[in-house]
Amino acid sequence: MTSYRLIIGIIVGILLSFFTVFFFNMTVIISQIQLYAGTDIIRIASLLVGANFDFNMISFLINPLQPPSILGFFAPEILAWIFIGYFTGSIAKGLRRGTIASSLVVIVVLLIWIILSIFSQVDLMALFQGAQLIETLGGIISAFLGVLIGGIAGGLISGPYEEF
Repeated sequence: MTSYRLIIGIIVGILLSFFTVFFFNMTVIISQIQLYAGTDIIRIASLLVGANFDFNMISFLINPLQPPSILGFFAPEILAWIFIGYFTGSIAKGLRRGTIASSLVVIVVLLIWIILSIFSQVDLMALFQGAQLIETLGGIISAFLGVLIGGIAGGLISGPYEEF
């Protein structure tokens, strides 16, 4: 008998990625949606998914003007990815499956963000070159770090995976 816990965990994680940063940081996201999106639904979805990658882990750790602090680490984006990883890992059940499912969620959400950005006519070349490259890579690294923390915690708490 095949268990669909891994697939269901990935789907739930992807669906949560559209709204989690919005829940943790509503005022900023609402103002961005009002400012940039207007009535374009694809642009709104692109902003909601892209907000997950806004926290730059690289500049947080390397910034010489402001030393890293524990409170600064818990940005809304990191909390959202920990939340997504925890739910995905607890549904997938098991340490290995929780880690795999949560990592796949980040990869799929990154692809969804790129595809939605293409359809909403966002300049993706600006995000992946020059000064924005460090910011984009820092957002992707922080997403992986947050989802791995959440996926490991969710997988451990839900117990070992048992195939029936």
